Amino acid sequence: MEEIQFEIGGKYENMKGVFEVIAIHRGSMDIRWETGEEITTPIELQQRIIERMQHEKEMEVTKAQQKAKKAKAASSKAGKQFSGLEENDFGSTVSKTSWRGRGQLGGAVAQLIKAKQFKFNSWAVLRKPEANWLDVKRQKQKDLPLQAKFFARVDQDRLCYGMHVPAPSDAGGKGDWQVLLTWLGKDENDAWLKKQCASNGIYLVDFGGRVFDGRLENRDDQWFHVGPDKPVASLSAFLSDAGKSGSLDLRIEKEVEKKAAVEKKQTVAADMAALFDALMPLYAAMAAGAP
Repeated sequence: MEEIQFEIGGKYENMKGVFEVIAIHRGSMDIRWETGEEITTPIELQQRIIERMQHEKEMEVTKAQQKAKKAKAASSKAGKQFSGLEENDFGSTVSKTSWRGRGQLGGAVAQLIKAKQFKFNSWAVLRKPEANWLDVKRQKQKDLPLQAKFFARVDQDRLCYGMHVPAPSDAGGKGDWQVLLTWLGKDENDAWLKKQCASNGIYLVDFGGRVFDGRLENRDDQWFHVGPDKPVASLSAFLSDAGKSGSLDLRIEKEVEKKAAVEKKQTVAADMAALFDALMPLYAAMAAGAP
């Protein structure tokens, strides 16, 4: 910033307003404001005041420009339509990824779900490469941590999506978990879930692997525990026992390898919405607290 040089007759502005220089002495000058008030003031003092004011204005302009730039970038990012998962979306962190956003896969799937009895929106899971879809009315309820939800997650090698039904961490907790167990206790519902597993290529898994390893799948119309490789007589009883530990993280999910998921481009959103719709009767039963 160049040093301000005052001239007789020149007009300048300090914190009090615009003033005119009417005389200049060795180290001071006489100035007069537009109100008619006159004073003698040190030249160096007025230089510092005006320079500080100019600096503050420049800082305000810079901040405004930076804010506008960030807003433009955010708007551009949010407005970008989902075109598919990318290679760098797969990993154990969410750094430099945007696929979970409502302007990306999250919103694309929510718009494609056909179920009319619920209004779904998406939420990115904090600091995890996972997104959830919940009915907006249920999302506002106090039992949110124990509610069933649709999900999608990625790791280094695959995309998994389906339904997450949290088991309570204590014996007194119920939520949708208890409804699921009661619902599965009916033969027709157990048969329905077997059919969904067979037709959609889905299975049940303890995501954390703290209660059981492997997966539960429908094999020739019989529940089968892959890993220990043994049949399961009753899925409801198996899950009831597993849930008593308070550590079960049940997922009913479908798995797609990374390469295939990337190659699907934006159609992966339609695939996910279709599976969510297929599982909607189960979601509806839990939302209603079905006996």
